[in-house]
Amino acid sequence: MPLDRSTPLRWTAVTVRVLLVLFAAAMIYEVGRAALTGGENTYGSLGARSLVCAPSPNLGDVKNNFIDDPQRRKAMEASSAADDALYPVKEGAEFVHPMPQICKDDSSLGTQLLYQTSRFATPLVLLVALFLLDRLIRGARREGGFDEVVVRRLWFLGVFLVAGTLASSLYTTIVEIGLAVSMVAGPVSGVWEMALSGWAFPWAYLIAGLGLVVMSKVVRIGAHMREELAGTV
Repeated sequence: MPLDRSTPLRWTAVTVRVLLVLFAAAMIYEVGRAALTGGENTYGSLGARSLVCAPSPNLGDVKNNFIDDPQRRKAMEASSAADDALYPVKEGAEFVHPMPQICKDDSSLGTQLLYQTSRFATPLVLLVALFLLDRLIRGARREGGFDEVVVRRLWFLGVFLVAGTLASSLYTTIVEIGLAVSMVAGPVSGVWEMALSGWAFPWAYLIAGLGLVVMSKVVRIGAHMREELAGTV
């Protein structure tokens, strides 16, 4: 009785398909909510606001901060307010605790488009990666794990995961730094240094993607050995 090649991957395929559906449903809900509400979100007791938030620039990178400005330093020492500005910010912008974040109520299309795309950049890459993984498993169940098409799909999934997460994380960092600088009332130094230090490098996805690429090379070698053995027999 021949072995059913699809059996070992049956539950793996079911698990990946469930994760793909749940992830897609969550993405559709969040994107739809942001589009319908203009990015409104609840912020404490202040009600619904179209908040745009980004990591605040470092204290020493902004001129006229409270350390350099004696009057601002005296005002902060005399005040017990939690939202005292560490440096000048533009009208409508405010510091959000716990630090470091700076937010502004901005419902303009351009700002919200930048902010929301930075939020969903990496999740979108992961959603596509799940779709590719589901496609890979379906191909392996149908054709067998050593088929050349399956090997190419495995290699492409690894490369996509590495390149996609690198690009999306870098895009998110650039947008966040740009939004933060736009909310500061004054020049900000060391912007590129801030971007590099604030870049959440996707080490886990990078290692996973490289692992898939290496695995595709191993499977390709196994496929060639299998072909040679079949030819010999």
